[in-house]
Amino acid sequence: MFTLLIMSFHSRHLISRLVESIDKKIPIVIVENSQDYELKNKLEKEHENVRVIIPDKNLGFAKGANLGISEIKTEYIFLNPADVFLPKKCIDELIECLKEFSDFAMLAPTYTDEATYRNYELYSEKPKINNNIAKKFGMKEVDIIDGTFIIKKSEFEKIGFFDENIFIYFEPWDLSKRISLAGKKMYVCEKIKFEHLGSQSHEPKFNFEATLSRNWHYCWSKFYYIRKYSNYFYAIKKTFSILVKASIKCIKCKLSNNKKQYQIHMAEVKGLIAAYLLRKSTYRPYESLKKRI
Repeated sequence: MFTLLIMSFHSRHLISRLVESIDKKIPIVIVENSQDYELKNKLEKEHENVRVIIPDKNLGFAKGANLGISEIKTEYIFLNPADVFLPKKCIDELIECLKEFSDFAMLAPTYTDEATYRNYELYSEKPKINNNIAKKFGMKEVDIIDGTFIIKKSEFEKIGFFDENIFIYFEPWDLSKRISLAGKKMYVCEKIKFEHLGSQSHEPKFNFEATLSRNWHYCWSKFYYIRKYSNYFYAIKKTFSILVKASIKCIKCKLSNNKKQYQIHMAEVKGLIAAYLLRKSTYRPYESLKKRI
């Protein structure tokens, strides 16, 4: 029915648990951006349904996902980061839903806990779907789906793969935008639930580097996304307050000699400046770790 595609980067502490929770009949492709060949050998030896792809370098989310998708033959692809748990009930219900409903480009389960964040955005009410399968699983049309979702490969090939100018952040938003512009549909199933562990996709020893990466790339990608669908000056208008606040925090950290916090906020500043100067998303904070790993 579908292939489970997992995007991983130093996620050894999560991958085994996730793989072991999935029915052996479901093929799994893992794109491991950290070049962890030991993990590849272990998983492929222990699980016949698992294939681990290791690129020559860290491709980020967009290029890595595109690589994985290009290697998958099934019509549906269930794309996930490593920091999720997919209960058997979630998988079974998604399969049941797909057997009865196929008129979509993107379809997603929803978080068990939506108290702080949810994996979709709805900007305006859409017409309700009046059929039994939609009612059973609480399906509703949405404008944006983020993080975990099923894509229909045939639609994906028409609309275009992930924008490889983006290294991380805003790739699903960009895809959702293009799906919407193409007149295709995106749905979430409010009664099909999965767990998102949140900011745990990397091993704890990489927390500081992950924060630098998040701040730099989130700012760069946000500007890029806004500029792509509006214009350069509007993107500056929407992000300039971030630059000002981050700069003020940098000054305060410098005065108090708080070096780590200074680096964290400076990553935001540098990410936005690189975007303003129309430079590519090239920051790779993990490269400095290679000598220590």
